[in-house]
Amino acid sequence: MSEQPSPKPDDSSTTDERDPFYEDFVGGSPAMKKVFATIRQVAPTNVDVLIQGETGTGKELVARSVHAGSPRADKPFIAVDCGAIPENLLESEFFGYEKGAFTGAESRRKGLLETCNGGTFFLDEIGELPLLLQAKLLRTLQERKLRRVGGNEEVPVDVRIVAATAKDLNQLVADKLFRDDLYYRINVVTIHLPALRKRGDDIGLLAEYFACRFSLEMDREVVAITPEAYQVMTRYSWPGNVRELQNVIRRGIVLTQDDMINVEDLPEGLVTEAGRALGGPEKSTGFFQARAEHVAEFEREYLSDLLQRHDGNVTIAAEEAQIPRGTLYRLMKNHELDGSDFR
Repeated sequence: MSEQPSPKPDDSSTTDERDPFYEDFVGGSPAMKKVFATIRQVAPTNVDVLIQGETGTGKELVARSVHAGSPRADKPFIAVDCGAIPENLLESEFFGYEKGAFTGAESRRKGLLETCNGGTFFLDEIGELPLLLQAKLLRTLQERKLRRVGGNEEVPVDVRIVAATAKDLNQLVADKLFRDDLYYRINVVTIHLPALRKRGDDIGLLAEYFACRFSLEMDREVVAITPEAYQVMTRYSWPGNVRELQNVIRRGIVLTQDDMINVEDLPEGLVTEAGRALGGPEKSTGFFQARAEHVAEFEREYLSDLLQRHDGNVTIAAEEAQIPRGTLYRLMKNHELDGSDFR
């Protein structure tokens, strides 16, 4: 989720606007209210925090909220993606190094932990940390001292650890891929972030919020989302969570020819999956739902007939359909169709 302050929609179910460290949080679902309450309780303390949630749920935003509501708010907040730094560079990045410690070390350099002294050190995807570095990090947290690579001096350091993961750390501990002592050290308080598909009406709140925000950023007069498009979005599973919703709304604002985001402005795959989810006699058959279902059914029948007539030749089929071949491939993938099955 975005980290820069921005306007909030005027909705009483969003977070308490008196709490400035919730500036970018939008949500009124019970699960998110529990998250907000936990942040409010834990932020003013000095305990370490573990944030668990699927990719794209906003774990870094929670970490920044914890930092902003703490006595360390005027100190550094340093975020590190543990899976993005090459393993052979992690130790020097974390702990720094002395001049001459290795080839190319022409001067002393502070590491991220030392630079973060007094502040909050956010370890994103902490489950990716190599075991050797886990041991050194644990020692630093326990002794509040670190030793730079190639050095003998112990440097005092005071950081609050906020860690995050989309993995099951308990399973990693059982598989001997994560140290149990480090797990117990960082897991003082756990905040569980719910997946977007489990947040109910928050999908609508977030969609309207992002539409307002991005239309201002892009200088577009897109102020809302049509009921039909909203109906489709509520039936989608959102595997990429809030981050995916952000990108869908940003895309809709770019593509729409209207002052509202329509179904036609949503990604093809999203609409198709939502249409499949509407199937079954036990489902509601309101106008918008029925339309989305029939659109998905029409697409599959049309594509199947098209490929059948051309013996699975995608190039010729795309020419007849008057769409780019890449678009046809995407539609085929959405409906799990393979050209070889029609030859």
